[in-house]
Amino acid sequence: MPISIRPACVQDAHDVARLTGQLGYDTTPAEATARLTHILARWDQRFLIADVDGQAAGWLHAAIAEFIEAEPFAVIAGLVVDRDHRRQGIGRLLIEAAEVWARERGCSLIRLWSSVARADAHAFYEHLGYANVKTQHAFAKALDVAGQQQMSRAVPRVK
Repeated sequence: MPISIRPACVQDAHDVARLTGQLGYDTTPAEATARLTHILARWDQRFLIADVDGQAAGWLHAAIAEFIEAEPFAVIAGLVVDRDHRRQGIGRLLIEAAEVWARERGCSLIRLWSSVARADAHAFYEHLGYANVKTQHAFAKALDVAGQQQMSRAVPRVK
């Protein structure tokens, strides 16, 4: 089964929405189209697609972050592999491609956050050399009605 990793394009929005649902977040193809259009135009973000036999089998979103207390670093903002294609090396290939992209942008560190309920994902990241460096709480505050709607979708459905 040949696996290829490539930059996403707006035409991937339907598959991105489908896979995002498997991650536990409901996203319509129209929402994915609008968001991808914005993300793909940015130099500091990278959205990758894993293709298996011409079919999208996973995606990874990475971004460069700059905080006052740290040198710029890369963040894996999201990663999902289709449930029918897991444990075939797709996630590892996506991560490796993100690491290359981060190095090319001068980052010496790549970070990610993972919900406490995703024990299998934690084991996967640790297997790839990622260390659990801290436990924290995530806070959010809705600033308007749209923010209230966003907050209701901010927590994934994790089994």
